[in-house]
Amino acid sequence: MNYFEKHVKQFKKIGFAGICIILALITMLNSCSIVQQRERGVKYVLGKVVGNVIQPGLIFHMPFVAKIKKYSIAPKTYDAAFSVGNGGAITKDMQTVGTSVTVKYAYDESRIMDIATRYGDSVVESAMKSNIIASVKEVVGQYSIYELVEKQAEVTGKVSKSILTRMHDYPITISQTTITNWDWSDDFDRQIKETANRTQQVKQAEQEANIAAANAQKLVREAEAKKQAMQLDAEAQLIKSENEAKAKKAEADGIAYYNAKVAQNMAVQQQQWKHEEQMAYYEKWNGILVPQYIPLTASGGIVNIPLPTQETR
Repeated sequence: MNYFEKHVKQFKKIGFAGICIILALITMLNSCSIVQQRERGVKYVLGKVVGNVIQPGLIFHMPFVAKIKKYSIAPKTYDAAFSVGNGGAITKDMQTVGTSVTVKYAYDESRIMDIATRYGDSVVESAMKSNIIASVKEVVGQYSIYELVEKQAEVTGKVSKSILTRMHDYPITISQTTITNWDWSDDFDRQIKETANRTQQVKQAEQEANIAAANAQKLVREAEAKKQAMQLDAEAQLIKSENEAKAKKAEADGIAYYNAKVAQNMAVQQQQWKHEEQMAYYEKWNGILVPQYIPLTASGGIVNIPLPTQETR
């Protein structure tokens, strides 16, 4: 055996060992699978579903014969759009519109086996597309093109409800439906701009009228304020005059009262003086009453005799 043949035999041994190692690695890789946390697995043996839903973890199975297919239960997003053309939705006022719809959904974990045996990603997505378009066209037909924008939240709610009803039998849960990018023809776009311009003009006229009315009301309020101020001033002057009159009357009443008291005191004083005079008279009286006049019949006439005075008493 020469040198060349010796090395060829060594290379064959190394190559055979390498092939065995590769086959062993391939066999090992095909005999285990890893199911992630947000996944669920289903075992297929020769194309047939076997066993129950596989939970997250490392799963061992027969190589090449068995296969673990994984289904994500994480939320998915499906976008459906249609243009203004022949496939557009028809509004109540016979206008064609297009739009974009986004639906967030996820596989129902409790129905993973239905997905594996009856449905699949392609079937669910195909049903999602057709039912979204059908729901949008159904709801859009209930509104005019103007109402679609004015009542967008209401329209979106009805579309979402319709999609839920149509997709009820499918193994998914729908969490959100969003409608964006309403589109319509160029002719209607021009109509909208003209309507917007007219609306703006009307609003401007209304605003000017409101400003004029506000100014007029301001003048009225100012006049009323001046009138009220004049009335309050007149009332204040009247009250002041009344108070001054009351003060003068009170002053006059006080003077009259003072004079009455003085007169009363003078009367009392005079009575006192008269009393003192009478007391002095009685102190000097000798007990004989002398009339003021004495008739004298002897001489045929009347002789007046003066009464005694204080000096003669």
